[in-house]
Amino acid sequence: MVPRLARWYDERPITGDACLAVLLLVAFVLPSDLAAESDPGVDVLFSVALLACVPFRRRAPVAVFVAVSVLCLVQIALLDHVVAGSVVALIAVYTVVAYGPGTRVGVAATACTAVGAALGAVRWDVRDEGVSLLETAATTVVSSLLAATLGAWRRARRSQLEALQQRNRLLALERDQQAAVGAAIERARIARELHDVVAHSLSVIVVQADGAAAGAEQRPAAAAAALRTIGDTGREALGQMRRLLGVLRTEAPADALAPQPGTAQLDALVAQVVRAGLPAGLSVEGSPRAIAAELDVTLYRLAQEALTNVLKHAGPVSRVEVRLRWEEDALELRVRDDGRGARDPGDGAGHGLVGMRERVDLQDGTFAAGPRSAGGFEVRALIPTDRAGAPA
Repeated sequence: MVPRLARWYDERPITGDACLAVLLLVAFVLPSDLAAESDPGVDVLFSVALLACVPFRRRAPVAVFVAVSVLCLVQIALLDHVVAGSVVALIAVYTVVAYGPGTRVGVAATACTAVGAALGAVRWDVRDEGVSLLETAATTVVSSLLAATLGAWRRARRSQLEALQQRNRLLALERDQQAAVGAAIERARIARELHDVVAHSLSVIVVQADGAAAGAEQRPAAAAAALRTIGDTGREALGQMRRLLGVLRTEAPADALAPQPGTAQLDALVAQVVRAGLPAGLSVEGSPRAIAAELDVTLYRLAQEALTNVLKHAGPVSRVEVRLRWEEDALELRVRDDGRGARDPGDGAGHGLVGMRERVDLQDGTFAAGPRSAGGFEVRALIPTDRAGAPA
């Protein structure tokens, strides 16, 4: 209940302070001023004027402090006793220190309040009531300083809370930015994987379909073999796409999240393009060892995309070499052909080489692709193997 009331009071400064003024008027000011021996009407008038400033204290702390100070000086000049509403002076100095424009204004307001309290003690000498002038002045000045101290504590507390809120906002913004960057990276990764799977499989299917259509009448057995290759390639592509897209569905079964192909499947990849009519061969140099799963997938996709480009663009080819060389701290992949032309010139909007370069850059490797001096085309990637990651 108390926290809710405090939150309501902080969120509605004018309404909350108006309720505070009414509470002071009913519970403290009216009983005190009406019981005074002198003219109670004048006392109540001064007190009501002072309390009327309270609802606006947080909206205009300096203006309210000036107004209260002027009313108190008029009261000192005209009356020979203090009125109950003078307690608003302590509220005013507390407010200007806690909510005012700065430390200097708060210090000045505190000094003015202390001086005014001392003047009031001198003006309303109460020694006949058994209280010395020094005791009265000390009490009023200490009350002013205590109100200012509470205001300074409140200001420091507000500054601390605002700093924490700003920090939370910055952390939330950073979290959202990191999430957006992570989502963009994941979308780019999925786009590369889909491109490699779809482009390679469709290239094999197109080549086999063209061959089957051309030799369906003269060589029915070869056409049937080509159709079987089309079926096998399509099923393999569907399986890879299912595994890839399975990570996007939390309800995907375990087999949909199976590991993606790596260097161990390069021989199967080469055999697939051989069945598609491409005279390709695989050679492995060095001693294979465990590498990060991301690097393993990257090497497979590089070889797959390079062979897809040979199928689509190399034209007549007599030999395609796929070489994987294990070095001490790096892996080198080379795919070269001796083609003489482009079977499919394309539309210039492909992303094959760009995607390969992006894959290698993500692994802190080097990538080169271009025509060979002796004819044909070569793709070369050199990737360090000292990157941290789960073993393939």
